[in-house]
Amino acid sequence: MTESTIDYRAVFRTLPGVLALLTPDGVILDVNEGFLDAAGRELGQVLGRSLFDAFPENPHDPGDQGPAELRGSFERCVTSGERDVMAPIRYDVEDPGRPGEFEERYWAIINTPMRCEDGQVTLIAHKSDEVTHIVNQIRNRLADHG
Repeated sequence: MTESTIDYRAVFRTLPGVLALLTPDGVILDVNEGFLDAAGRELGQVLGRSLFDAFPENPHDPGDQGPAELRGSFERCVTSGERDVMAPIRYDVEDPGRPGEFEERYWAIINTPMRCEDGQVTLIAHKSDEVTHIVNQIRNRLADHG
């Protein structure tokens, strides 16, 4: 198989994990199936939208810092031109079947800049691993032994 016959979009869409390609300011250009599964959304509901509009902050949690922390990661990624690895953050996701109801979620995120020939960051490869189950296991162990 030659490189020209590889359908890179098909490869991207089927890669494991939660992956998205974003503009430097967070507009969703493409996502894989894992992203759609984790978000409970269809492709048409997210493409072309700002990640922060498609996944708004939880209005029921006035201390919600997830969106601000993620914006900061994008800014660091674009400014430094380097990969930004975030410690797990809480970023709740609205339940698509129950508008206005948010599910508590935790994510380990890596944002990787993609540059054009002149070195300018043109895309961010966004990889999120949901770690809610790990956070809940730790909470349960602490409650049992605390």
